[in-house]
Amino acid sequence: MLGGRRIVSLCISRLHNSENCRFIALLNKLLNDNNCSLLIYNITSDIYWDESVVSAETAVFDLINYEISDVVIIMDEKIKSHRISNNIIKLAHNTDVPVITVDGTYEGCISVDFDYAAGFEKIVRHVIEHHKPKHPHFIAGIKGNPFSDEREEIFMKVASENGIKVTSDMISYGNFWAKPAITAAEKLVSSGSIPDAVICANDITAINVCNVFKQHGIRIPEDTIVTGFDGLDEIYYSKPQITSGKCSSSELAKTVFSAVMDVFSGTVSENGYRIEPELIINQSCGCPTDPRNYTSFQDFNDRFFNYQDVYRVLSHIVDRIQSSEHIAYAACTLYSDVSKDICCVIDKKCIDNTRDHFSERDIPSDSNDMFMFFDADRYPLWQENFNRREIIPDLEKHICSGYPLIFNTIDYLNIPLGYVCFKYKRCDLTTYSMIPQIVSAIGRGIGGFMNMQYQKHLVSRIENMYRFDQLTGLYTRLSFNKEYENLLAAADPRPLTVILADLDGLKSINDTYGHSAGDNAIRTVAQALHDNCPPEALCVRFGGDEMLAVIPGDHDAGKIRDSIHATLEEYNKTSGNKYTVDASVGTFVTNTSADTDFETLVKNADKSMYVEKTTKKASH
Repeated sequence: MLGGRRIVSLCISRLHNSENCRFIALLNKLLNDNNCSLLIYNITSDIYWDESVVSAETAVFDLINYEISDVVIIMDEKIKSHRISNNIIKLAHNTDVPVITVDGTYEGCISVDFDYAAGFEKIVRHVIEHHKPKHPHFIAGIKGNPFSDEREEIFMKVASENGIKVTSDMISYGNFWAKPAITAAEKLVSSGSIPDAVICANDITAINVCNVFKQHGIRIPEDTIVTGFDGLDEIYYSKPQITSGKCSSSELAKTVFSAVMDVFSGTVSENGYRIEPELIINQSCGCPTDPRNYTSFQDFNDRFFNYQDVYRVLSHIVDRIQSSEHIAYAACTLYSDVSKDICCVIDKKCIDNTRDHFSERDIPSDSNDMFMFFDADRYPLWQENFNRREIIPDLEKHICSGYPLIFNTIDYLNIPLGYVCFKYKRCDLTTYSMIPQIVSAIGRGIGGFMNMQYQKHLVSRIENMYRFDQLTGLYTRLSFNKEYENLLAAADPRPLTVILADLDGLKSINDTYGHSAGDNAIRTVAQALHDNCPPEALCVRFGGDEMLAVIPGDHDAGKIRDSIHATLEEYNKTSGNKYTVDASVGTFVTNTSADTDFETLVKNADKSMYVEKTTKKASH
């Protein structure tokens, strides 16, 4: 419970499907009228075909907050993954949250089921007992699939009861999908003996069978009857419109709502809840269309043109996100009509541009450390670290709005990056149909941005390797020359102070203590030179143990030299090394209008340095 309202967490796939949208609209209204709020955890694609591959989209179910959920609803047949359903059920039961499963039976859960067998039998009996075909044919789904096998048995039972002997050539398989359905239909045509009725296991099969038959001049329903099952909107756009069976979204919403209320009141039915699909009579069986079942073409028209408009806007947004220089600029591109009702939260790792996340595949984590990428309710842009347990900012306020919050995973290359929350103030098909496009666009945009930022990081590292000496961090000779040329070209004549530091006794340190000690001595002198020169100095390692600084402007060369010696003396007192790090330092002052090529600078500074080195040797 949150904000004085009970929380219903619903797990679903393909919310943008028309029947799902209608189901959500009515369920939300019923719940809202009874002081309940709906949180929807949605995936946009079908994960049925290969459960061995873990889809990044399913990470959205990890977002469910069982501490505030009063009941969890799993649309099992929509999600089509027993692994995912079982995991959600386990987590819910661990926190004593009741679970309602729709079209799926699990131990310890309240079940709401469509009686698909009874619904399909209505179609088969209508065809065989009302239209009385002599040679019916059944195109099943996938052999071994329980839904397909059940419908095959119903076909055989009803045919047998009506004196039709079913033989193996009267059954073929369309795998519930377009291509195999087309293959099955073509095989019927090539056999030369077209059945007088083709009963299909689902609507997708029926639509494609009709298309194949029409291409071969076979008339429907004059030459053969064709029926489907599911009640998809597409059956009304087919010519002829297809007879089918419909699992009513409104009846489902009412039944699920009743189950939820029974959970809250403690009066749950021990036998679960069962809904019988409706028979949809259309032209493909030879009957007139029932106008009560007609779906307006306007819905399809609105979605089609809306899709084009949204696609154009989102393509532009993706390009701008990927090419942004900074994470804030990337987020600002989402201020648009298309994304005005969203909140986008990403894993904190996503803003680290020093890692190749997609090669290392290191984004997924159980951490609650997230980053608020974009919230349409906040303007100007608000970005900061965010705890995933809070789900979205102002969660309680949005829960009390009366509209469902819809969550989807943001992913790129099948790696979850975070999640997006849709805060739509309406439950309709045109609005929900944008969800897959928006989720995909944000994933591509952020993933592309992360890749671009990492590429820029690599380029920067390569440039630094080229510009700076790896041991000392000073300019390399080549990069110094470029910077020095810019210095000479950028200003009116002005003084230049040159400081040259030459490490004393490098060979002795290397021979006695090893080359790692020698490297340390070189690095120490370079650091002393760099730290005691002003920030505008150009410091370069131009030889093995020789470092040079060129300082524009008027400076006290002697003071800089003395401070370098003082720094090295202090280092030797505290380093604990058995060797002493010292350097001979030469200075030279000139100006930018003089003959100031690099070799001249080194030559004149070297004279001064040699005097100091000679003096040191003499004193020892």
